[in-house]
Amino acid sequence: MKLETKYDIGQRIWIVYEHNGEVHVYDDFIASVGWEDYLYYMTKEVCEEVKEEEIILYEDTEKLVKEIKKLMKEIREKEGNK
Repeated sequence: MKLETKYDIGQRIWIVYEHNGEVHVYDDFIASVGWEDYLYYMTKEVCEEVKEEEIILYEDTEKLVKEIKKLMKEIREKEGNK
């Protein structure tokens, strides 16, 4: 089976997620690509599975800031602060 991917092994990416009411951000590299009923990427240093729609390229600071703001808004709404 041939997988068509948007991103390549070795590309540097940002990982952004919410944990306990905080936004966490770190960078890593794509180590491999896999398929298990959906396309996913594995990171090199943390060995975390990331879906294609969650990937933010290291150079794309505009998308990075947008994702951080989106998560902060969601956190504030959960806390009842708009």
